Amino acid sequence: MKNLILLIILVSVTSCTFNNVAINQEADNKDGKAFLNEFYGKINTRDFEGAEVMIGDSLKKMAGDHGISKMLQFINTKVGNYKSYKIADLYIRSITGNVNETSYNYKLKVKYQKGTIDEIIGFKRQNGKSIKINSYHAYSDLLIH
Repeated sequence: MKNLILLIILVSVTSCTFNNVAINQEADNKDGKAFLNEFYGKINTRDFEGAEVMIGDSLKKMAGDHGISKMLQFINTKVGNYKSYKIADLYIRSITGNVNETSYNYKLKVKYQKGTIDEIIGFKRQNGKSIKINSYHAYSDLLIH
């Protein structure tokens, strides 16, 4: 009977999961800003194919082959060269424990030659791998006209 109880306790303890969740930690924000600088650095040099490499598989499947680089080229054609960005809001969620994942979500005001565009970009790091973009949205009347 003792062995059965010990076995049940052992199985219960080993099957438990432990995860710690942190929101908007400064170290994570520092990593996120470095990634944003790299991404917008590629846009600044018009290296749209280089920016495409930073896109995650799920977004590539949704956007199609070179879909994001084509969109970045379209934005460049409509509003001119990239100038700078400013973070309007952010939400960074870091999970550590049995699962190690950090998701970064930034709302940006991105300045181009002909005006400012609101952009929302989301990216994720899973299990220590490189960060990949999983969502990108740019909206402005400047893109319509």
